Amino acid sequence: MAFSGYYIKVNGTTFPNRLLAHEGYSNTPNQRTDKNSYVDGIGALHRNILSVQRSTVKIKTIDGFTYGQKIIMKAFFIPRDVITMEYWNDETDSYKTARFYVPDIEYVHKSQDRYGQPIYNALEITFIAYEGDQ
Repeated sequence: MAFSGYYIKVNGTTFPNRLLAHEGYSNTPNQRTDKNSYVDGIGALHRNILSVQRSTVKIKTIDGFTYGQKIIMKAFFIPRDVITMEYWNDETDSYKTARFYVPDIEYVHKSQDRYGQPIYNALEITFIAYEGDQ
């Protein structure tokens, strides 16, 4: 499947690109995990690579987003414990789906708008897969 103009989709809803910063999407797809790999007595590496290849996705939001925009964004990563998300995988050049969790997010208040509502610094949100793609 070719790139269709979006980076992540949660529960069928596309994350709005207008809320992403310039260079606001990155992924580390299909990460290999070793189990009991070792270097032998002559220096040769022996790897036991597990079959599950997990991915990590990171987004960075625009700077100076509003309280209303924060509410929209939160819908894409709450609950943070388990999120099923479709994402653009740059290794396979296709969309993949996996279950992710989101580690703690730091919200930094930049200022307030004319109505006294918060304005926020850019957020960096990481999605870490539990297992490989479905």
